[in-house]
Amino acid sequence: CDSHGFALTMAGDDRMTTIGRILAATKFDELPQLWNVLKGEMAIIGPRPESLAFADCFRGGFEDILQYKPGLLGPAQVVYRNEAHCYPQSGDPLLFYREVLFPAKAKLDLSYYPQRTIISDIIWMVRGFLAVVGRVWSPPQTSIQEQA
Repeated sequence: CDSHGFALTMAGDDRMTTIGRILAATKFDELPQLWNVLKGEMAIIGPRPESLAFADCFRGGFEDILQYKPGLLGPAQVVYRNEAHCYPQSGDPLLFYREVLFPAKAKLDLSYYPQRTIISDIIWMVRGFLAVVGRVWSPPQTSIQEQA
């Protein structure tokens, strides 16, 4: 959570500066975590660490994702690259995250990591790179918003 207690970053969030928006859009804001990869605390491909505000979401089978080393990039981050734009215009964004986005991302990660290979990790790295440069893999905004 930030100092105002809100754990999500929404599209048009006025807490972000212009530079912050550019860094977030290009994912350059993730670069400092390369240090965590070099120290062995994170992998390049792995489930993204979740905010402590959502630690209670890891139940009902979702806690299994915690057995994998967190990473800079994974299937959920590529598919939901523009997550901030997935939220419906009305309703509680925290509830939407807990009930729709978190389970969708966790199911995607849980279906991938038990059967991952070096080749599939390389494919996700390429997909991640292409997503950053804006060529492929936009999030399924319509289907996610319809679930709300």
